[in-house]
Amino acid sequence: MSAPRTLPVQRTVELVAWLCVLGGFGYLVHTFFRIHYLPAPFVFDVSDTFMDWYNVAYWAHNPGAYSVWHSVYLPLSFVITGVFGDPRCYAAHPYDARDCDVLGIFVILATYVGCVVVTGIAFYRRDRSTALFRTTAIALGGPLLFALERGNLIMLAYIAFVILYGGLVKSKKAVAATAAFLINMKVYLLLPVLAYAVKRKWRTLELCGLAALALYLATLIIVNAGTPAELAHNLQVWFNMREGTVWDEVLYSTTYKPYLLLDERQLPVRDFVEQRWIDAAKTFIVYEVIASRAIALLCIAWSWFYPRAVTISRLAFFILMQSFIGQNPGGYAISFLVFLLFLERKRGFLIGSAIFLAYMVSIASDSSITIITKVTRESWLAGRMVDSAYALPLGALIRPGLLVIILWLVAIDTIIDLHRAVKSERPLVDLARRAGSPLAPAARAV
Repeated sequence: MSAPRTLPVQRTVELVAWLCVLGGFGYLVHTFFRIHYLPAPFVFDVSDTFMDWYNVAYWAHNPGAYSVWHSVYLPLSFVITGVFGDPRCYAAHPYDARDCDVLGIFVILATYVGCVVVTGIAFYRRDRSTALFRTTAIALGGPLLFALERGNLIMLAYIAFVILYGGLVKSKKAVAATAAFLINMKVYLLLPVLAYAVKRKWRTLELCGLAALALYLATLIIVNAGTPAELAHNLQVWFNMREGTVWDEVLYSTTYKPYLLLDERQLPVRDFVEQRWIDAAKTFIVYEVIASRAIALLCIAWSWFYPRAVTISRLAFFILMQSFIGQNPGGYAISFLVFLLFLERKRGFLIGSAIFLAYMVSIASDSSITIITKVTRESWLAGRMVDSAYALPLGALIRPGLLVIILWLVAIDTIIDLHRAVKSERPLVDLARRAGSPLAPAARAV
């Protein structure tokens, strides 16, 4: 099925958006060479580059990952970092490993390249005319660069995510194996796999569940830690810790909800902002989160009755968004949303606007509103001492709002498609997917 025809104005708008992403990356590079570290919203501890890889690798080579460090990673993460790490480099401190375990740095960079390659393949197969724009936007966009700078294992999960929802695997066994790896890398990525239930692909979903469980049990035996009880306890500890790090939560968030903590934790915001504005903002955030999650859940529920009217990638988008709107998974998780949006083949105003905003969300550079504190420390990337600023970036205020707008644009377009399906076919109320039910061309989906 060929992609819908792209109008000249749509190509121009996408070109402009793409140039904005390139410009943002160029400005980020310029800023780095000027101040010698990556500014907010990148990691404030500029001496701890690749922190998420080396911290996990340290506990992969030392006991206490779940009992001392209180990790919420599934055992697979420790298997991977344990295999691709030199045990001699983790006898002291994770900081020291960067200058010793160069294999880890190679794996991080190779994983990033793998992210770009599989993204390019998926987009090229979907729509050759926009593949270059969208691939480079993700490669040079803030979310994936943020994951790279942290050395976060989410990049491995992203590769599996692209393979799965980009249509790079077809057989049920290959889908199940990919989903199993995806789920064992980031447990919240179990949620979009449930889109197969909406599509009535029960056998595929069953295989995904069995494969994920088998992989978990195998890695649990290897690591000899990471039981469900340990993970549940550590999740509670993790949530309590995150509630105490208010500024870290708002820096690169998918939701405005962390801003409620600025007032709940009695930070001195009322000394600088009038009470009526704070109360109005709190009311807006509470109801915006409720309404946005509701519209996403409505689209998912309605799609249950007309599963052929909505693509599985769009279902995955709604499933992720209803979660990300209420709980911040980290700025790097935005890469999943952008990828799913860039898979869209429609050329209407609503989806076109959502794609344009996805480019805007991907811009890597930012502008600081205020500096909270400055710390003198060594920049690992530059190899020199710098005065690193812990600042509140402008994007922290804008980005969650753009994601809300994107959600509503895609939701309205989906509701229009579902309304067309209502007029052209009977609702599917049983658990089996009937073949041959009539479907209007405008509502057809994969």
